[in-house]
Amino acid sequence: MAKDSDIRRSMDRVEEIIEQLDTDEVSLDDGHDLYNEGQELLSEIRERLQEGDGEITEIE
Repeated sequence: MAKDSDIRRSMDRVEEIIEQLDTDEVSLDDGHDLYNEGQELLSEIRERLQEGDGEITEIE
């Protein structure tokens, strides 16, 4: 199962990408690249979460 820190890092990066895209200061090419990166990260996050489907880990 993926480490929580790996998933958290990926989610943080997705949030950074969203913030960058929301600024309207990104060129069309850069925006396209950021969008693709975000989609790839989201796919990876979904896969990692499905790997642990049904498992519960207590976080302190």
